[in-house]
Amino acid sequence: MESLSSVFSIFILFHLQCVMTEQAEVVYQWKSLDYSWPNDTTKQQFITDKRFIAENNIITGVKVLDGSVYVTVPRWKPGIPSTLNKVINNQVDTDEHILEPYPNWKMQTVGDCDALQYVQSMEIDPNTGYMWIIDSGRIDRLTGQPRDLCQAKLVIYDIRNDQLVHVHRFPDNVVSRTSNFMNDIVLDYVNGAASFAYITDTSDARLYVYDFIRDRSYFFKHPSMGFEPGTEIIKIGNSFVTTRASIDGIAMSSDFRFLYFCALNGYTLYRVSTTILRDPSSVFSVENVGRKTDLSDGMVFTDKGLYYGGLTKNAVYKWSVGQDKINPFNQKLVISNNSSLRWVDTFAMDDRQNLWLVANSLDLFFTRRRNLTQTNMYIWKIPVGENGYLSGAVSRTKENISNGHTDNTGCDTVLVSLLVVLTMSFTNQ
Repeated sequence: MESLSSVFSIFILFHLQCVMTEQAEVVYQWKSLDYSWPNDTTKQQFITDKRFIAENNIITGVKVLDGSVYVTVPRWKPGIPSTLNKVINNQVDTDEHILEPYPNWKMQTVGDCDALQYVQSMEIDPNTGYMWIIDSGRIDRLTGQPRDLCQAKLVIYDIRNDQLVHVHRFPDNVVSRTSNFMNDIVLDYVNGAASFAYITDTSDARLYVYDFIRDRSYFFKHPSMGFEPGTEIIKIGNSFVTTRASIDGIAMSSDFRFLYFCALNGYTLYRVSTTILRDPSSVFSVENVGRKTDLSDGMVFTDKGLYYGGLTKNAVYKWSVGQDKINPFNQKLVISNNSSLRWVDTFAMDDRQNLWLVANSLDLFFTRRRNLTQTNMYIWKIPVGENGYLSGAVSRTKENISNGHTDNTGCDTVLVSLLVVLTMSFTNQ
């Protein structure tokens, strides 16, 4: 058994080295954000009216579809002209990347409840091209005087055909207009269709469920969704952030059997069966998966495991969740960087087996120590050779196949060959 263990140890080490030697890259970086204004006069008017305050703009969410990158700029403070955007080249300075309001400027109008008020996160279904956008309806929540402008809503928009698909407005008895912090969203496929959306609320410590087929919403609340005492102070370098943030990051397993979640202020990873979530009359019960290596914000599942950020270590980790799911040694460091991976916030997968993420130095934003003369926001792309949880979901869920197949090309081909050779060597001993 020792020899067999050595075989697989060598295989795992080679796998990690293979991933790390792939070209991870910073695709975009900013000192401060700017937008594709209709004209200079409009920009100046926004600045004069304090509808554009550069230091209050920060990217949190990221998603990718068909080569385009979409990002969110939450309206935590005044002066955010557009809360949902697409990254584009500046026509004046092609070396600079700016944000184009998505789907248009009109949809960014503050106080118009048909427009987007506050978008923290969204999800894009590559099978349909639909973007599922959560709008909390509340802005300026970090000022001490939040403005509860509109009812919270979920907007489904067809990116490929540039048209609105559906809007669901959450009843007040489901999502509070005056206290919610709708944070992250994932989709759940049933019989070939995206049928449910699950949304975290970091302020009210709730998990919302949206049933697309029945156009209804409800929520679950459970002690596992709260923050863990003793984790309130997050130390990043010489920066200290004090928070009591509850359920935040969520990730859907690629077989759509389990939803994984954790509090931002918490090390414990939990999971709940989607069978429970799909039925509002269910008794909510969770499984303690284990302890994460670090505190984390966002997370994402691929067909091979769970990726999450390490806030105190400026890092990204992968947890291969399988039969040995509670073994902490299943968690491996993927990449770390003290400057350009500071506060890993949100993840995304594209259709070319690349992991995307936002690192935004959010601790400096919270403590008002962000220096706009220095680069502080980054969007990374990391080739991981894995598929996102939504990849091929239509056929996989129709055929009741729990795991899709990944073509082994490039690095994966070498890994498979190495595993065969090592196993044969052990067999011949």
